[in-house]
Amino acid sequence: MKRVYDPTIEKVAQAFPRVDVTDVLGARKVVAEFCEALQKSTGRPRHDQIEEVEKTIPGPKGAPPLPIRLYVPKDRTEAGPAFVNFHGGAFIMGDLESEHPRCLAMTADGGAVSVGVDYRLAPEHPFPAGVEDCYAALRWVAANAEELQVDPNRIAIGGGSAGGNLSAAVALMARDRGGPKIAYQMLFYPVVDDRSETDSMKPGTDLYIWDYWNNLRMWDHYIGRDRDEVSPYAAPARADNLSGLPPAYVMTCEHDPLRDEGILYAMRLMAAGVPVELHHYPGTVHGFDFLAQSDISTLAIREGVEAFKRAMGRAS
Repeated sequence: MKRVYDPTIEKVAQAFPRVDVTDVLGARKVVAEFCEALQKSTGRPRHDQIEEVEKTIPGPKGAPPLPIRLYVPKDRTEAGPAFVNFHGGAFIMGDLESEHPRCLAMTADGGAVSVGVDYRLAPEHPFPAGVEDCYAALRWVAANAEELQVDPNRIAIGGGSAGGNLSAAVALMARDRGGPKIAYQMLFYPVVDDRSETDSMKPGTDLYIWDYWNNLRMWDHYIGRDRDEVSPYAAPARADNLSGLPPAYVMTCEHDPLRDEGILYAMRLMAAGVPVELHHYPGTVHGFDFLAQSDISTLAIREGVEAFKRAMGRAS
């Protein structure tokens, strides 16, 4: 069956370099060069009323300090919501710039203090380094809520792809470890299942951006090849119990090998009594929302921000 794509998204996706994540350093270089060229052509998003502050915070016990970036509305006069973002990049790539546009949108249009987290990457730092960094960042935001002008009852977490995994895993950690309180988890085209056996995953070898083989290699870098006992904090789909988790927003893309595992995870959350808002976008590819400027990308970004605002209103 012929795949039907949004034409604007397909044009940019066709230009996205084919990478082989077996060569981690090579993949990082190729993707970084593409993203840099794309940013030069479109310009780095900025907002005059948002201050960006780089700092380091304590990492997990025994780990190095953790770089973060705060996005703070300059006109903030009282405590409001926070959005703690864990970037994508297959657990092996990415930095504070990777989801800069998402953080900026959540602050500019969602009224949040956004916090980008530069967690440690595999394979140099395999699981659980990255997710423990993300959990440490959440704890820091909650502990410093007053100074950040953040309402501790309105802290959301989220991220795309591997960042969606880390968000789901941190939500499980916070439930199991007794906090901090999370008001909302936002899982954008998340990778949650190391078994890679869904219908959308198997034929995913000819897709743009991401494919089945890179997905397998990614998991090898992150958790190793021994899968006899995989922690749900590494692959949240492995969790037996999803009850008691925060309400969720889940986004999936039609032509994405990760599509079905995101939908199935959302359905399992629903079955466990967790309120879920599931958005599926036809004609799209993995990471489409900030990949190309198209009507459906604009819609996806706006709907994500509006969902965040609704959730923060309910949590207030």
